[in-house]
Amino acid sequence: MTENLKNFKRKRPFKLPIILFVIVCTGYFIFSGVLKVYASGMLGLEVKGGAYFQNLTGHVAVGGNEGGNGPTNITPSDLGLQTSRTEPMLKAAIYILYDNRISFTYVPYEYSGSKVLSQNVYFNGQEYNINTEVNSKLDLYSYKMFYGHNFEFNRYASVGLGVGVDVITAKTELDSASLGLSESKNVSLPIPLIGGRIKISPLNDFSFIGKFQGFTVGPDGYYYHINAGVNYKAVGPLSVFADYVYDKIHVDTNGVNGSLEFDGPEAGLRLRF
Repeated sequence: MTENLKNFKRKRPFKLPIILFVIVCTGYFIFSGVLKVYASGMLGLEVKGGAYFQNLTGHVAVGGNEGGNGPTNITPSDLGLQTSRTEPMLKAAIYILYDNRISFTYVPYEYSGSKVLSQNVYFNGQEYNINTEVNSKLDLYSYKMFYGHNFEFNRYASVGLGVGVDVITAKTELDSASLGLSESKNVSLPIPLIGGRIKISPLNDFSFIGKFQGFTVGPDGYYYHINAGVNYKAVGPLSVFADYVYDKIHVDTNGVNGSLEFDGPEAGLRLRF
């Protein structure tokens, strides 16, 4: 047994170089294969970033019907919330096998404000009296993943169809120092999406793009997104875009019932590799 152990120890030093050699060769072939696929145009990456100049309208009621006093259906201006602001927009897309596209989009909607109430407000089971100063906050975030397949008719026009999901999370807050009240409510709702995209390119470096995405999950809520704009390929992989965006979100779940609309221009840069 001692002789076998000595033979094993003599053989062990050769195993590590062999394993390393196999790992390096495997990594090389995988990396070179990815590069070949990328160079062939079968695989691509797009990053899009810019600013979304939002305008907010709508209404929301928070809480149940306690003591016969149901939640007040309030608008942003009722609580002194901002009705317009600029938010960042970030989107990344992966192109696979030429005509398939998987995109990931993140858009925040963050509003806050203060106001002396002009009416009694029932919010999440609490009463905020008229002539009381309140601070309010609305934070809503959209995390969207969408898969689309592109159908190209010719070099001037193409149409895309796809499916996806948009996970919407929201938090509403209302507090009053004079009343000693501070209430908040959270809601999260995944909404499946179907949608279409049309692209018209009268010139090689200039195109018009229109998109629609949306779906409903019955009484719990729905989401609609409409986008129309232009894209100009400036140089190499860099493009400049300008769009007009309309989003409508309706939620009726977890004690939150409301519809909000966001619309406004969006502009920024796009890089495609």
